Amino acid sequence: MGIGATGIVTGNYVIGAPRAIVVGEGRTVIGNTVQSFGRIIVSCPSNVTDNTARSFELDGEGCTNTNNVAP
Repeated sequence: MGIGATGIVTGNYVIGAPRAIVVGEGRTVIGNTVQSFGRIIVSCPSNVTDNTARSFELDGEGCTNTNNVAP
């Protein structure tokens, strides 16, 4: 795993971790970049904005999912 965090997860650059960023509910994940085959995994409700990753896994309901892109 790359980054497992609580609180605000912002401005990170992760390469080569399949589970690049993993966070629990009620978090803010903003402005992160995940290269290669990595994904961002978030428990909802959370704020997920302006991230770049191969894939996003939003578990549950109530996540704000804005301006996230896959390369």
